[in-house]
Amino acid sequence: MSAKRSLPLWITLFFLFNVGSLVADDNLRVAVMDFQNYTHRHELVYLEKAIPEILVTDLSLCDKIILVERARLQEILDEMQLALSGVIDDDQVVEIGKMAGANAILVGSIVAGGDVYRLDARLVDVASGEVILAEKKDWLSDDEIIRGVDELAEQIIRNLTGESIDISPEFEYKPLSVYDDNVLTMETALDQPVWLNGSGDAVYLQVDIYSKEVPQRDRIPLNLALVIDRSGSMAAERKLDYVKNSAKFIVQNMSDDDIVSLVTYESNVDVVVPAQPAKQRRKIISLIDNISSGGSTNLSGGMLEGYSQVRKYLKTGQVNRVLLLSDGLANEGVTQPDKLMEICYEKSRDGLSISTFGVGADFDEDLLQGLADLGTGNYYYIHSPEEIPTIFASEMSGLLAVAAQNVKVRLKTAQGVTVDDVIGYLSSTKDQQTEVAVGDIFSNDHYSITFKLDLPKTIPDSLMLARVFLNYDDVVHKGDRVQSNLAVYMKSTSSPENRDYYRNPYVGERLSLLNASKQLEKVVSGANESNLSDVQQSLAKQAVAVANSAREFKSTDLKKKILTIHRYSQQFAEVEKKAAAYNKYSTGSRSTTSPAYEIQSMKKAAKYDTYQMEKRDNIKINIFQKPEEDTDRDSLNTRPEPDLNPVPIRPVPAPKPIPRHNNNLQMQEKSQPETINTRKSTPKIKPVPKPPKVKKSKSRETKRVRPNSKKKKKPDTKTRKEKQPVKKPSIESSNQKSLENKDSKTD
Repeated sequence: MSAKRSLPLWITLFFLFNVGSLVADDNLRVAVMDFQNYTHRHELVYLEKAIPEILVTDLSLCDKIILVERARLQEILDEMQLALSGVIDDDQVVEIGKMAGANAILVGSIVAGGDVYRLDARLVDVASGEVILAEKKDWLSDDEIIRGVDELAEQIIRNLTGESIDISPEFEYKPLSVYDDNVLTMETALDQPVWLNGSGDAVYLQVDIYSKEVPQRDRIPLNLALVIDRSGSMAAERKLDYVKNSAKFIVQNMSDDDIVSLVTYESNVDVVVPAQPAKQRRKIISLIDNISSGGSTNLSGGMLEGYSQVRKYLKTGQVNRVLLLSDGLANEGVTQPDKLMEICYEKSRDGLSISTFGVGADFDEDLLQGLADLGTGNYYYIHSPEEIPTIFASEMSGLLAVAAQNVKVRLKTAQGVTVDDVIGYLSSTKDQQTEVAVGDIFSNDHYSITFKLDLPKTIPDSLMLARVFLNYDDVVHKGDRVQSNLAVYMKSTSSPENRDYYRNPYVGERLSLLNASKQLEKVVSGANESNLSDVQQSLAKQAVAVANSAREFKSTDLKKKILTIHRYSQQFAEVEKKAAAYNKYSTGSRSTTSPAYEIQSMKKAAKYDTYQMEKRDNIKINIFQKPEEDTDRDSLNTRPEPDLNPVPIRPVPAPKPIPRHNNNLQMQEKSQPETINTRKSTPKIKPVPKPPKVKKSKSRETKRVRPNSKKKKKPDTKTRKEKQPVKKPSIESSNQKSLENKDSKTD
């Protein structure tokens, strides 16, 4: 009996001795190897480098750990004639760790386990060769990957140092409540609510609009025109088959009170289904089945006919929208982009909107996005035909749950303050007022509008920087026009420390995301078949820059951007490999597998990522979903039996909660904004909080002062510390009350 108990005790003592020796080392060096992809899915190879890079980002938050540069690991592997992500046995792992001067080395793999994927990770003590930590993390989405990697990093830090470091952000992700008597609620935040006089820095004002959940019983009728490109190119990859099934899906989910029309276009324009109540759904679906492809692309003719059909039943209190799909360039009829966009703008002023869907790599994304922006609708990029039904379902689910229509945001700035840019939105400025037309907002939705402001060289100690007005038609309350407004205040300082103390991580994180998307789009847009190696190097540098921002904000979204960058890098590497062989043996014809076509597809995808980031998150395809058996191909050619009493599509899920400002600031309590309708309320005004007295110290001279940079007590390792919800600052002065009330009355 005693012999049986002595073995676990010996192992335990041996384990504690090795871990203790690591912790005692003042220079604890850790190497992170690339993970090995055992999923048999080639499109997941990019995770071999992306996951270790996120791990390094997390581990660098611990001051006691020194990370071996991954470039040094590559040099060692080159000397050993091994691939960084190749199959490496345990003896080689220890040897690599010794050559890198590491105390511990992390190795891992990506495997498929049942219906999910799994990360298998092992932390090895280089001196003894023993496994210190072995963990498994299941995942099936980007968010689950990040969560699993964060948990793994926390465990590694705890095992090596005995410390507990929370990898998650220090401000709570919590959505803003939407008041019962308002369909929309607006909130504002500045990236630097305390401005440094004389700095000349631009100020970013973020306006967030949230919508309440609209019950299906309260939904407004639809008046939709489906305008489908049936040109010859739509026959490729069975694109037209997918579009026809999507059109049938939309018809099946319409009620008898809705209006539907169907227009097809190629060289000629055909009205397959004239505008009519969607009562004869079986007949409409049979007409959709008979659509065939052929001809050129008379996009303007199809679009104008779609508008004409919607206008027949045009009225307020319903969704009047054209859904336009194309996979090519407008080469007949009106082909000038400016003229087409002007048409959409004029139609939007009459109450008609348009959403556009671009398929493949040959359509003009600038044109379709411009049509949607000026036509107050949505733009969608569809990379492959298989995505068509999912994207159409996303748009349809939103239309079935419209919360507000004709949404407009107007910013009235103080004298001397100018709007330099409105990120992601078209705007018009006149007499210190800038207006943005948002269009329709769906149930449980979240839109963000970021204004870039230029300030005078100096401002008063307290300034009402701007007033933001939100106007919309209340769909839930049957079309009442509602206006609400918020005043935006800021203070000034002559001390950089005071300014930095109040920097807003909520806006800072979003600005970093916007910048990362723009930089990624810039790198990808410059790609061609001759510079793919340079593009991959540029992407590697960008991944490092995004990792630095992700570490600063502890941001899940920025870590997901690292995954995206590595995904593009892998795709460019694959295109580079096939380019030589393709150019040598191909006939020069352009196909969906040609390097030029794939590069063009990636350019469109990068632009679309930026478009989504600048406005809101639209539907995204989960690339981690395991491919199903191809048993339903024949179903695309089989007429489905229509559901004459369809169950309404569930609205798009609520967007993920967002962070508020750090709660170390003294802030105004959240209150309902002033609303102009049948009722009025005036925001409460609180005195401006005085900035904290900053004690000068050596540490403040060497790194930026932030509210969350204060030394924390060591948290209990058994229970995670609860985070308190935080709000964005609303800095205002009591001596501005009369000015605010006066300005509110005049507007």
